[in-house]
Amino acid sequence: MTATEAPPITVRSCADLIASVPYLLGFYPTESIVVLAIVGDRVRFVARGDLPSAASVDEAARRLVAVLVRDTVDAIAIIGYGPSNAVTPIAEAVCVALRSTDITMLDVLRVQDGRYWSYVCANPNCCPPEGQPFDPTTTCVGAAAVYAGRVALPDREAVADSIAPVTGPDRAPMTEATARADARLTALVDRTRAAADRGSTRLRPMTPRAAGAAVQANARVARALRAAGDEAVDDAADRYRAGGRLTDDEVAWLSVLLVHLPVRDHAWEHTTDDEWQVDLWSDVVRRVDPPLAAAPASLLAFAAWRVGLGALATIAVERALAVDPEYGLALMVDDVLEQCLPPSAMVEAADRQRHSPSSRERRVRRRWIGPHTGLEQAS
Repeated sequence: MTATEAPPITVRSCADLIASVPYLLGFYPTESIVVLAIVGDRVRFVARGDLPSAASVDEAARRLVAVLVRDTVDAIAIIGYGPSNAVTPIAEAVCVALRSTDITMLDVLRVQDGRYWSYVCANPNCCPPEGQPFDPTTTCVGAAAVYAGRVALPDREAVADSIAPVTGPDRAPMTEATARADARLTALVDRTRAAADRGSTRLRPMTPRAAGAAVQANARVARALRAAGDEAVDDAADRYRAGGRLTDDEVAWLSVLLVHLPVRDHAWEHTTDDEWQVDLWSDVVRRVDPPLAAAPASLLAFAAWRVGLGALATIAVERALAVDPEYGLALMVDDVLEQCLPPSAMVEAADRQRHSPSSRERRVRRRWIGPHTGLEQAS
């Protein structure tokens, strides 16, 4: 099921709204501020950030509202998770910052220990001072979300664990498979260069003709790598589309070929909003030799964002940038996530990135909240 095919989740009450958030984010939030941006009768996006410190509350609120007013948003609902002394300051700051906009505030809620409170409703019958007891299992939202193909993990750490590198007895076979893939790649390059040498007259080094021959040989190697890489990417796509899985050797071969940027771009250009793409790149990211994770983690981030899994996309970006802080595709996805742009804008950004200057010339934007990722968005 693709993101566009998933049936909608109907929300009829505060309890339904709160119950829907974990499925929209992909995990159960704690110590968080969550904003649901609504257009018409549908949620346009859901954004989550860690609760800010007292010193950064006003800045966090301004940045959040700047994101909301950038696109067309009719209404929002705010849900804070945590104690009153941590949630109330950011909730009030956001409300104050929204006064200068046309955005309607539907409700501002706080959730803690199985109860919720409304900052908007003063009716003790529905919003008693001691909080309204809340049991997410009593709503139909969870069942509807599961039917729609959404999963809610226990917390953000569980999302990170879902793509953490395999360890223990599973790591040794992948290390051996990567060594075989490296040898296979070296053999491919050597064969291609040898074929180029046999097809031309031996030339003395450092002459113009020798330089030209070297360029042609390198071009042949690049074509050979691209052909092998495209085949590996397409085979992997066919396998996961059919519900299969790559072997260790296939994952290793794909991972060494993805280092070649044209191969990575082939995979990038063929990324869709089909959920099997997330399964594919999640599996590769888990099993890949960690120093080779930048490319598949960036592809996972792109695929997860297109499906609407903002937390997974953000964590995948973190994984890629931990390997290579200057990795261009990861920086592009990071920028789009930081700005809370919808997947359609991300596709447009991908087109711009392909024609942009080198990644070293790019400016990495500051995140608006928290030590991890700032805003994490689901759509």
